Amino acid sequence: MKMRNKNKLLEQFKQIPDYRVHKHKIQYPLHEILFMTLCALLQGQTQYDDIHLWMEYNANGKFFKKLFGKRKVRIPSYQHLHLMLVNVNNDFLELIFRDCFKKYSTYENLAADGKWLNGSDISGQYTNEPHKAILNILDKDKKIVIDHKLLDKDKRSEIPAFTEILKDKTFYKKGQIFSFDALLTQVEILNTINTQNSKYIAKVKGNQKLLKEKVILTSDNFNAPTNRYTSPLWQTENNKLVKRTVDIFQDRSCSIVMHHSDFNNIQTIIRITKETTDLKTGIIKIKIEYLIANFKIKAKEFHDKILQHWRVETYHYHLDMLTKEDEHIAYIDPFSISILRSFTINFYQLYFNVNKNSKIRGKKISMSGIKKKALFDIEFVFDLFEVK
Repeated sequence: MKMRNKNKLLEQFKQIPDYRVHKHKIQYPLHEILFMTLCALLQGQTQYDDIHLWMEYNANGKFFKKLFGKRKVRIPSYQHLHLMLVNVNNDFLELIFRDCFKKYSTYENLAADGKWLNGSDISGQYTNEPHKAILNILDKDKKIVIDHKLLDKDKRSEIPAFTEILKDKTFYKKGQIFSFDALLTQVEILNTINTQNSKYIAKVKGNQKLLKEKVILTSDNFNAPTNRYTSPLWQTENNKLVKRTVDIFQDRSCSIVMHHSDFNNIQTIIRITKETTDLKTGIIKIKIEYLIANFKIKAKEFHDKILQHWRVETYHYHLDMLTKEDEHIAYIDPFSISILRSFTINFYQLYFNVNKNSKIRGKKISMSGIKKKALFDIEFVFDLFEVK
């Protein structure tokens, strides 16, 4: 069995500072506990008590004894395990996460979106704790998260968190395209992206009322869209037909389609008309939304890139369905377990990307199928670390 990536990750976990003061008395090394916790998550154990039971059963299997170089692997009590995980240095763990997955990403098409950590709800026993959230940066091509920002003050702190991410030189790549919801359509964010020679596709909603009014007025002043694309009809799982028409408005004679005193370099206005037909009732609903971009491409390309943004929602869906994130109760410092869950979904996704034309357990491969195989095959879990 190849061990290269496993050994590297274990060695990186060793670099995380241990919060425990009397290090010479430590019986349960933090790096071992983190690695076993990740393996437990990969095998479908989603709650602290389930993870602890899994450790009791698996800790002294031949793999862990060989990997850790021990004749006997000791594990902490349930209470000690919980204490260890909530006191992990999240900054170090996040750096390890980024390093692990950066080789898989081109950093070209990125989506930013926040997610509530429902298990940290202030209605819990720790009423003085704010509701926690996490901002994910997703590689839309590979469908993996490559970066997090941990939000202590609920989703309203997404704006400063994303602004901080943009200061990281990782995101200075010329031509990379960011997409995000209207909350992040802020002057500083868009202008920073533009200054770094990157690109954005930003939704315009009520949080920028004057911007939206000007966008609508400008697009209405065109005699016709510069370019249009209408998607084929497709049927949703809840028995509805959906069609989207994407109209773009650009100034062919110059870069700027709309001057704005605060937002620099708006080159394209995008209008999306979504028509939804309920096949049961025949009722047709029409929804119109507007976006802006600091670059020019055709309507079909904008359509595809905007749809790609929803992959971050698919990622959040996988977190909820495959790791039961929304059911996890962690009122205090839930971030270390959140990062480990992202490790889990990324490893599933990378395996899917490589093997998407194969079958698993006799069926067409799926993310849930990968989890089911991992549940019954510990050797398969270890192989997930070695995906090319």
